Amino acid sequence: MNLLITGVNGFVGGHLFSKLKSPENKIYGLGRESSSVHALNGYFSVDITKRFELDQEFDAVIHLAALNRTTIGADIDSNIFHQVNVEGTKNLIHACSFSKFIYISTAAVYVRERESITEESPIAPVGNYAKTKYEAELLCQSLIPNNKLVILRPVNITGAGQKNIAAVPLFFERARNHEALELSVSRHKIIQLLAVSDFTQAISQCLGFSGSGIFNLAPEDSMTMLQLVNKIRKLCDSKSLLLTREEKEEIPSLINANKARQQLSFQPAKTMNDILEDYYESQKGGTER
Repeated sequence: MNLLITGVNGFVGGHLFSKLKSPENKIYGLGRESSSVHALNGYFSVDITKRFELDQEFDAVIHLAALNRTTIGADIDSNIFHQVNVEGTKNLIHACSFSKFIYISTAAVYVRERESITEESPIAPVGNYAKTKYEAELLCQSLIPNNKLVILRPVNITGAGQKNIAAVPLFFERARNHEALELSVSRHKIIQLLAVSDFTQAISQCLGFSGSGIFNLAPEDSMTMLQLVNKIRKLCDSKSLLLTREEKEEIPSLINANKARQQLSFQPAKTMNDILEDYYESQKGGTER
């Protein structure tokens, strides 16, 4: 297969390249860097916020590139989210020919006011990231024939190699240094984590999927923020203090991925405990693996 991965130099992109690399696949990458760190069949150095053309036809485009919650700087204008996540997606769709387009959205688009959140649950994204990801979903649906489009809405993806600007790596770094762990949300808030290896397996299954549609990607288990932080403190044998803000009642809502399990044979291999223990092992010695 001829495959294009946008954001190939990022955390998830690197894991996805490793997953899909095979003699049967020709993998091309697209990113804003001048070159790729991976041994690709081809690489396109592109600013997706500007119009561009790729003289190439792909069996599948996997659109990972985005300005996301873990790359937010305090002074980033909301317009930049729109330029990258919405205009960038439109420019990519117009830039090349493809048989399948896999758009990576987010489970953050949903209203978190019910216990089980399916693909049919109400949408009400909060924040620039979730709002622009959902806007890009609508754009994809308007520009791409339905039979060519798969939209994935994963929960937080984590794993070895993730930078410490994301929540789990940041908690681990602070716990190792015995620094205070401050929660900006209730300690009772429910969190779901998806191992990057399970996410890339889902992408692999999408490539062999003849259908289309929107799919949640989430594990069956979950933790409260307090359980998450305590697990990290225990793994790191940390003396870090836990600082919380004003507590508020939380509705225990979980992302339901039954549709993906039924249609994509999606079955996460890693529990949340596995994910945290694997990350801890990858960080021994204070270096990323």
